[in-house]
This record gives sequence, structure tokens and C-alpha cells, in this order.
Amino acid sequence: MERVVILGRGGAGKSTLAAALGTATGLPVIELDEHFWGPDLEATPPDRWAVVQGELANTDRWIMDGDLGPYDVLDVRLRRADTVLLLDHSFPGCAWRALLRSRERADFWLWVWS
Repeated sequence: MERVVILGRGGAGKSTLAAALGTATGLPVIELDEHFWGPDLEATPPDRWAVVQGELANTDRWIMDGDLGPYDVLDVRLRRADTVLLLDHSFPGCAWRALLRSRERADFWLWVWS
């Protein structure tokens, strides 16, 4: 396990799991939100996002934490991954954890719901 993708709806615990796995394995953790969202939370266009992910995934060892829902270009990182973890938690549980974490925009809630 050297290239790990962690997927799941908002509030599922992706970042928490990624941090724990990173500590346990020594693999560097890449939080995709930090690379995807620009100032004022504008989304990176899909063609540019594919290039950015390709650059991030080009290294030999990593854990990529993030699921960008309808904005994502998932196949780029899946092609390089040797392990995929899907956190498949219910909407109520994820919504509760997201509410505890912070206030979110409407598009975030649409993504969590779907």
C-alpha cells in the first residue's frame, strides 16, 4: 500500500482517516481540497484539475484525501492508486459531523446529500 485514495461524502471522516494512516504508514497525506479550491472557493476547471491531480499522483507514495463530488475528475488518481478506501456512511451521520465541524455552503450540502 503506497498510493491510497480515500473517498466518501462530506463528513464521512476522510481527513481523519488519512491523517491516521499517514501517521501509521509514513506516507505523505495530500488533502485535495487544498489544491482544488481557489480564493473565494471557486472550483478548479476539470481540464486543469486533471493536470494538477496528474502532477500530485506522479510521485511514488501518497495518501490522497478528497472526494469533490460533481467537480471531480476521479479517474486520474484512481489509475495511479494501488488502494482505494470508500467510507460509505449514511447521510444523517455525515451531516451531523459536518454540522459539528463548521457551517458549509449550499453546494456542499447538495454534495453530501447525493
